[in-house]
Amino acid sequence: MPSRDQRSTVTPRIEPQLGSLDAPKPVPPPADGLPHFRAEPRTPRAARRAPEHAPRAASRHLGAAAPRWRLWLLLAVLLLSGTLLVAQHRDWFAQLLPTPQLDHLLDQGDRALAQGQLEAARGYYMQAATISGDNGRAQNGLQAVGQAELARARAALAAHRLEAAGQALQQARALLGGGMALQTLEQQLARQRARGVELSDLVTRARQAFAAGNLDGARGAASLYQQMLQIDPGNAVARHGLDRVGAALAQQVRVSLDNGDLHAAQQQIRRLAGLLPAQADLPELSADLASRERAAAQADTQTLHAAARLLAQGHITTPPTRNALLLYQQVLASDPGNTQAQAGLARVATALIVQAHAQTDAGDFSAARALLDQAATLTPHSAELAAALARLARARQQHQAQPQVPSAQRAQAQALVQRAQAAAARGDFLTPPGSSAFDLYRQALALDGESRAANDGLRALPQQAEQAAGQALRAGRLHHAGDLLQSYAQLAPGAAGVDALRQQLGAAWLQLANRDLARGNRGAARQALAQAQRWVPSDPRVQALAQGLGGA
Repeated sequence: MPSRDQRSTVTPRIEPQLGSLDAPKPVPPPADGLPHFRAEPRTPRAARRAPEHAPRAASRHLGAAAPRWRLWLLLAVLLLSGTLLVAQHRDWFAQLLPTPQLDHLLDQGDRALAQGQLEAARGYYMQAATISGDNGRAQNGLQAVGQAELARARAALAAHRLEAAGQALQQARALLGGGMALQTLEQQLARQRARGVELSDLVTRARQAFAAGNLDGARGAASLYQQMLQIDPGNAVARHGLDRVGAALAQQVRVSLDNGDLHAAQQQIRRLAGLLPAQADLPELSADLASRERAAAQADTQTLHAAARLLAQGHITTPPTRNALLLYQQVLASDPGNTQAQAGLARVATALIVQAHAQTDAGDFSAARALLDQAATLTPHSAELAAALARLARARQQHQAQPQVPSAQRAQAQALVQRAQAAAARGDFLTPPGSSAFDLYRQALALDGESRAANDGLRALPQQAEQAAGQALRAGRLHHAGDLLQSYAQLAPGAAGVDALRQQLGAAWLQLANRDLARGNRGAARQALAQAQRWVPSDPRVQALAQGLGGA
């Protein structure tokens, strides 16, 4: 083992090293091989523990620094996102901020809308929308203006102001864009515009008809103006046109009354009452006509009495200036429906036929023929006249000693008689021409003047027509009864049964008119009344109902 001196003298070389300036320099261990130690200065316990905890503190320091820069990065991202969001929805954010100009415009728009100033309200709301396009109050205001435009268009259509309606609908479409209500109103406007074109054509035609004096009838001014009212009940042009037509018709009535043509005046008043029952002059004209008719009736009564006296005295057609035929014709000229005058003409015709028989028996066939021809002008379809003509033809044949009628000709006459009987059974007494019972019997007599069947059948026609008319009347077939009554009146002019059937038929039509009026069917009541006026024009009940319907 080396000695202490040796251990103290022999030491290894220590190379200089650059270390921490603050750290203590390490002392190399002694080379004596003995355990060695280093004495440390006495320090507080906290100071002694600091070195061993130094790495952990540094780590905590670095960990605190890391969240700090991440926080700043997160804040930067949020700030950038917020900026972009505001940029994209600046209008919406603008609503969150008080804007005095925007609020003022919206208030002005609300005030204008409440006052019905739609154009002004629309302008205010549009300006507000320009400032803030998504502003709910501005959008709601524009929708409200659009709905108000629809209401304005609807009112304009009801008043037929088509131009105003079109403008309102155009504004509504610009604000609302569409919708069922808007589409419906646009369709109504299109229909009214189409009707407007039709109305314009009717106005032109009506004015032309009025200027030409064509007042009534299917193509008359009154009918055209009434067609306008059917399309547009409130059309002022049509109503004014009807007033002009009414005034013109009233003037025609006055002219007829002044000329004493009461029949024409009566027809004109009926037309006027049918076209314009509320015409202002109608009551006055009707009263004037009634007064003149009473005066004329009194005069006609006197004339009829005078004619009857002349007929009884034998002044049938002579003297030319005053005879029964002339007086009866005068009454019929002023009152064509006068049944007494018609019966008087029938008696004149009968008197002429009696005179013709006398001339036939005397052998003056020419005079007999002249009398029968004159009777034919009064009662052309009289069965008595037809029999007189056949008698005259037989008398001529006998006078000329003509040969007997051939059997073939007699057979033809008999066939015609059978056809005539079938026609009478059907009610074809005077129609159709050529195939009626009256014409067939005359054809048979022309072939065989001695045919008793033809003569008897011809004389029986009036009674058959009277019975057929009565049966139709009792069955309620009033139109057919009227046709049969006409045939009866022509086959037996002046017969007492004719006037009785006239009264019954007129009463039946009057009853039907009252029934239709009670049911509220005024059109049917007018038609039935017209038939009643045809058969019993002087019946007070008919006149009263006519005035009631006309006044209504």
